Amino acid sequence: MGELLVRDHGPGIDADEQQAVFDRFYRSAKAQSTAGSGLGLAIVHDIITTDSGTVFARNAADGGAEVGFRLPAEPG
Repeated sequence: MGELLVRDHGPGIDADEQQAVFDRFYRSAKAQSTAGSGLGLAIVHDIITTDSGTVFARNAADGGAEVGFRLPAEPG
């Protein structure tokens, strides 16, 4: 299995929004003032799950957010 993880050092993602960030057009109330359409992570979700992978969003232990995906070594 391979994994790609992207991390920032911002405020993190509220626990009740960690799955919602992968919904089409979802924009957190905290992100309303920044540019974007809410499609990026939804597209990642669709591509990765089509190839039998999984996506995740969580908070880093020492602050910030971690968003990424895992793909099997052999496509399913």
